[in-house]
Amino acid sequence: MEAGVINLERKKVIIIGAGIAGLSAASYLQRNGYDTEIFEAHSLPGGLCTSWKRGDYTFDYCIHWLMGTKKETGFDIVWDELGALVNEGGEEVPIYNPEVFNRVQLSDGDWLSFYSDAGRLEEELLRIAPEDRKRIQRLIRDLRSMARLITPVDTEKWGGKDWLFFLLKHMGPVLKLREYSRLTFEEFILQWRSQKLQEAFRALIPPCWSAVAFLMGQAAQDSQSAGYPLGGSLAFARNIERRYLALGGKINYNCRVEKVLVEDNRAVGIRLADGEEFYADDIVSAADGYTTIYKLLEGKYISEEIEEIYENYPLFPSIIHLGFGVARDLADFPAREILYLPEALELPDGSRHQYLSLNIYNFDPGLAPEGKTVVTVLLNTWNDSYWLTLAEKDPALYGKEKDELAAKVMGILDERIPGFRAAVEVIDVSTPHTVRRYTGNWRGSFEGFAPTPETLSRAVPKELPGLSNFYMVGQWTEPGGGLPPAGLQGRNLAREFCVRDGKEFRSR
Repeated sequence: MEAGVINLERKKVIIIGAGIAGLSAASYLQRNGYDTEIFEAHSLPGGLCTSWKRGDYTFDYCIHWLMGTKKETGFDIVWDELGALVNEGGEEVPIYNPEVFNRVQLSDGDWLSFYSDAGRLEEELLRIAPEDRKRIQRLIRDLRSMARLITPVDTEKWGGKDWLFFLLKHMGPVLKLREYSRLTFEEFILQWRSQKLQEAFRALIPPCWSAVAFLMGQAAQDSQSAGYPLGGSLAFARNIERRYLALGGKINYNCRVEKVLVEDNRAVGIRLADGEEFYADDIVSAADGYTTIYKLLEGKYISEEIEEIYENYPLFPSIIHLGFGVARDLADFPAREILYLPEALELPDGSRHQYLSLNIYNFDPGLAPEGKTVVTVLLNTWNDSYWLTLAEKDPALYGKEKDELAAKVMGILDERIPGFRAAVEVIDVSTPHTVRRYTGNWRGSFEGFAPTPETLSRAVPKELPGLSNFYMVGQWTEPGGGLPPAGLQGRNLAREFCVRDGKEFRSR
């Protein structure tokens, strides 16, 4: 469509960003009679839901477990409608459900396995902390209760009686969800008498986060409703992209949006970095929240609430992602481990790490040649500015520090996996600079606002004050983030458009 021309028969909607939220919004809008077009700065779909090739190895950045991989658990409806778990050949993507969700090494050399099965987990926790028997038994009951919770998705035809029936049926898990969402993880940890259990829990997630972040993930393992789709994150995004394009949608890659065009406080179009302009009836930004509000719209449509959110809400960290292509079959090793480091690893940015989060992709044969394995290590950092500044001002030193960090980590892994260093064929290091370069995420955060008790109790605005025909979806409008809320937001936005325009919502 030519710039400045609006199709009067079908409302035109421009979506900024081809991440999962953008793809979802475009897909649902397209099937409901809207003429949609996505503009994406990168050359690929998915945003941070991505993977990349280095030689014969594929390094996966995003998915470790995904809510909705089991039928009749809620989010499976969204993935089914989007085609996310159907490959190019029309076959269902195989799902890997781990026996051990996480395995933590303690400072005394012992290991604690967070088994996916709640019964085995109970036995393991009792082995470590018999003095916490009653609390362990309560935790297992709560996990099993929360595992039964089904996320309500296809509620477009629900009435008051339907909602009442749902709440009565799921009253137990809903109350548990509410209880744990109000607790910080540190408050949850301090309830335990066992120092070993406290140590293991502290290795999992930041102490200021809501305890529900741990409980929901662990509960979903017991019900096997949050597995890993084989093939990885980019394949997952490609599946959604393929379904959207089959509906007649359009994606423009390598098209960075520089400005949202506004006339009389109504969003009417976009301007690309090359100066080209495109117009539409509605504009949806599924891009970085800070960039959208403060750059694309020049900070003209904000409120005290929005300012307070962006000034004070804690963020997910950025990540130093180290990938290793290893010429060995590591099938005998657990898929996920958190290693205790007697001597903390200090990053060049000043971050200190007492634990190393290790992922061994021995369960996904599509990521490496036969007999070889992809191994990744994730290191959180909140000091994104160090890497951004270093990469811009001294690229040579930036590269050197990445190499030195990779060498340190290989030394650590050589002790855990004898002969590891000698078997490494490919090394890849991603930093906050990499994230900013490819996705524009504010401060290199990998999921927007962190899930603290405060952030989970307040909604982030999806519309901006004083600006009409403009909407936001994605990680920055849903504290806690994650792919399922991103997919669901796209669906909900299309429903709102249909209500507004007097249409009957179609999910397929």
